[in-house]
Amino acid sequence: MPVSPRTSLRQLLWALVFALTLPAILIAAAGLYSGYRAEQETMDLRLQETVRAMSLSLDREIEKSEVVMRMLALSPYIADGNFSAFHRQAQEAGIPKPSWVSLVTPEGEVLLSTRVPYGSELPDSVRQTSLLKVLETRTTHLSDLFNGSITGQPLITLDVPVILDEKVAYILSASISPNIFQKLIADQRIASNWNAAVLDRSGRVVARSRMPERFVGQLGNPIIRDAINSNPEGHVQSVTLEGVPVRAYFSKSAVYGWSFVISVPSTELSASFKRSLFWLVILAGCILMGVALAAVLSRLIAKPVDQLVAQAHALGAGQEVLGASTHVLEFDTIQKALTDAAANVREQERNREEVLTRVAESEARLRLALNAGHLGSWEYTPSTGIFVTSPQCRANFGRGPDQPFSYDDLIAAIHPDDRARQAEAVVRTLKNRVDLQVEYRAIWPDQSEHWIRISGQVRVAPDGHLSLVGVSQDITEQKLADERQGIMLHELNHRVKNTLATVQSVASMTRRSADQGDPAAWDAFLGRVQGLAKTHDLLTATQWQGALLKDVLKNELEPYQDALNQRIRLRGPEINLQPSAVLALGLAVHELATNASKYGSLTSPEGKVHVMWALASALNPPVLIVEWVESGGPPVTPPQRQGFGTKLIQRGLAQQLGGEIKLNFHPDGVRCVITFPIKNVMVEIDETDESVERYAS
Repeated sequence: MPVSPRTSLRQLLWALVFALTLPAILIAAAGLYSGYRAEQETMDLRLQETVRAMSLSLDREIEKSEVVMRMLALSPYIADGNFSAFHRQAQEAGIPKPSWVSLVTPEGEVLLSTRVPYGSELPDSVRQTSLLKVLETRTTHLSDLFNGSITGQPLITLDVPVILDEKVAYILSASISPNIFQKLIADQRIASNWNAAVLDRSGRVVARSRMPERFVGQLGNPIIRDAINSNPEGHVQSVTLEGVPVRAYFSKSAVYGWSFVISVPSTELSASFKRSLFWLVILAGCILMGVALAAVLSRLIAKPVDQLVAQAHALGAGQEVLGASTHVLEFDTIQKALTDAAANVREQERNREEVLTRVAESEARLRLALNAGHLGSWEYTPSTGIFVTSPQCRANFGRGPDQPFSYDDLIAAIHPDDRARQAEAVVRTLKNRVDLQVEYRAIWPDQSEHWIRISGQVRVAPDGHLSLVGVSQDITEQKLADERQGIMLHELNHRVKNTLATVQSVASMTRRSADQGDPAAWDAFLGRVQGLAKTHDLLTATQWQGALLKDVLKNELEPYQDALNQRIRLRGPEINLQPSAVLALGLAVHELATNASKYGSLTSPEGKVHVMWALASALNPPVLIVEWVESGGPPVTPPQRQGFGTKLIQRGLAQQLGGEIKLNFHPDGVRCVITFPIKNVMVEIDETDESVERYAS
């Protein structure tokens, strides 16, 4: 007994409408809200990364002046008392204008100042507290913002000790104008309704993007100052000094204690939520209009469908199919198809066997091509000259997917030196009925050269005609990879010989130490070989193209680093070393680290090692200076004789790289200064200003 349907077409259409609209509304609302949250989180992350980057730029701006001051502190003119020559050197040192440099005695007497000509009468310094701090700590000191006693203008001072005969003989002071930091902010092109500011350690405004003439020198908002004192970086709701509610993003320098702040008006942050709400309302309105339109269309669809159902019943009963137009193009087409179906059934039955035969033949040809390869397919019939190719096959020869490509075009594309090999392979395949396997070079229309691998089989058609079917494959990258592998093996052989020569030299020197009664000679030899192995791993990671100086230092010093990354500190610009320099410097650093762990600062939990490097491009020839400074360890006593490690360092650096090493066994810690000619150690030099020595962290 037939079961009557319980659901009509109209009901299904309405159910379809609601099934589409309700999830769409919910998904759209969730998507818009998620987009709003994602947009706000993205903005927080972007601005936090911006202030972090600006804080690093602030550090680099101060460090540039510090590096220049540290280099000036090493000037031989100071030790010789030639202050006139030093005055000229300081004027040309590259301190950003309108800053100036002063040389002050520990008692506060100002010997010279680049702000005035040499020999001008100068008052004594009134910054006794800052000078005393430099004398006590023997380190560089950066002041907070203050008003200069002579100029009356806001200033920041950078004081560097000048150490002669192991004591602070003078203090080199740079008076820096806040305009330098004002320019740093201006270069960032902060939005006009945003505010960016630089705060010193006390929270005083040093530079500001909005109305700096009014607010420079004032204390920042207490909310921001408290937040900076609590966390080195983050964001907080606050109010600008003008009284505008903002969301403030800040980052505090870990080196100098200064902070960079960007404030965004709260009204701008809420604009994205209003946009999301607006589009949600628009979407809801569109969906409601769609529901109303669906109600009208459902009636228009249901009526023609009922008419088509009646005609289908007539077709099933073998009756004549008749019916009036439904006034819907697609439904009228279906109605005509139903009418033609009855007349075509018998015709289709007759054609069925012929179609099945053609399908079977096509499937056999397809399976044969797939067995030959998986890329561009082709078929060539020698008796007729017909050459059929797939788009990928034409692409292998540099042709477009719709570009004609005959067998003559194929022969013309083959490299003249390889055409004979291709022709011989085709003849042998057709004659002996063997698989076709041949590789040759093809010249593309753009004159580029590519290697092509051809695989094929012989096919015999039902009419007895022979044809070749197969695939083509572009193997240019494989050929180039094989060539690169050969070059790399040759280069590896050369590098291994050099490394074995270094190991032989170390072994020879170690043997002499062992012959002299050194019980630790064998352990030292193993440590040096292990150090060379670690350096080889570093070079292998870059395919022996060199390595960064910072990575070489980390490779040797990482085992001595503490959890807070404070025991070992590395500072310097990004420098890419040649492979030979990597091996020599890696061995030298290994010796210094081993000595520090046995006798120096690394024997004590409070001990530290600072490694700094800089490019002195103003010297002739330009050099790379690497400074190793130990502190916090046991008192150092100069050795009675030159050790094996020192000889090894000097031989490796002096003979291989033309370097110079200076060791100072100060009681507070060993200090080692290594100087290399840049041309002997660096892969490339990116200098933007040859008159200024560069330094970065």
